[in-house]
Amino acid sequence: MNRNKAGEEFDSPERKPWFGGRFFRVITVLVAFLLVLAGWGAVFDPSTYWYIALIGLGFPVLFITNLFFLILWILRGRKFTWVPLAALLITVVKLPVILQWGGTNEKPDFVEGQSEEISMMSFNVRLFDLYNWTNSHQTKAKIFDLFEYNNPKILCIQEFYSGSRKNQDNVQAINSFMNYRAVHAEFPITLYGTEYFGIATFSAFPIVYKGVLYIDNTTANMCIYTDIKIHKDTIRVYNCHLQSVRFEEKEYKFLESISNDEEDQPSGEEAAKSTRNILSRLKAAFIKRAKQVDLISQHIANSPYPVVICGDFNDTPISYTYESISKNMLDAFRESGSGLGSTYAGPIPGLRIDYILHSPRISSYDFSIGKMKISDHYPLSATLVIKNPENN
Repeated sequence: MNRNKAGEEFDSPERKPWFGGRFFRVITVLVAFLLVLAGWGAVFDPSTYWYIALIGLGFPVLFITNLFFLILWILRGRKFTWVPLAALLITVVKLPVILQWGGTNEKPDFVEGQSEEISMMSFNVRLFDLYNWTNSHQTKAKIFDLFEYNNPKILCIQEFYSGSRKNQDNVQAINSFMNYRAVHAEFPITLYGTEYFGIATFSAFPIVYKGVLYIDNTTANMCIYTDIKIHKDTIRVYNCHLQSVRFEEKEYKFLESISNDEEDQPSGEEAAKSTRNILSRLKAAFIKRAKQVDLISQHIANSPYPVVICGDFNDTPISYTYESISKNMLDAFRESGSGLGSTYAGPIPGLRIDYILHSPRISSYDFSIGKMKISDHYPLSATLVIKNPENN
């Protein structure tokens, strides 16, 4: 009992816990709904539903938040526990595309009648640090050392640069010290008649056909496909660099200030403007990538050979891009990778936006991500084995 100023006794209202009320129930339902939408929203074409693609970027955070809510409702002992639990059960099947346990470098079980093992690497080299973003003049040499050390039989490079100036002919340079038999390089952008920007696939095996899918005539974003003869087999390798978000320096600085929790945060007006710009660029990229991936997916479906699809997709595994292009494919990361699979070395941590995918007739093992900061992406490598059709 409590007393007021007049000395009269009264009952104090019972204080309710901060969770368990109507407001918290609404928040629980909302977060659960957003998780389901993020996990399964990849089926919606971002050309029309770009905001669903945006929600998909928050899948890891939403999943963890639902776990937190589940624990709170269990502690509260309420039946409302089923809401976050249902959302988690519906979306838990999406976790393996983000997180893997027990990666292995062991060879596949089938060994009889297999083709030669093919080591492969895919790497967005960021123009070999042409403009010295890393503040080190040794970066290009380190990239070349990486190639030489791994010695992949097939090397796919995005944001490839080559020039006719001294020490800038990177096609010739890579061929000279790696001893590749063939190269497929395409340069949609040329400056001054001496600077070439594009994409390249190097092969230790003969190339029997080359093709290009020009997915954007105004940028270096493109996809090339290369038919490679490997003894009695032929495979088609798609080397892709899909639509970039194209953040400007001020957007990157804003993201870095948030991720690093810097004391000198931008003002409310500046933060709002940066947020609007980021959302606008994300929307444009989602829409462009959707059209690009539809074109590539249709082309892949008509391939006469088993395919390998690799490159910088600029999108997460919880996306329309990944959902479309990985259909009927195996993911080398899921086959033998481990950990979070983060491939982006920029200011946004934990993103997997680079991939090596392949047809079921091809098996892969020993997938790895090289965690060295010599680009704003990490290099991917895996060993491929082509199954004998008679053993399928």
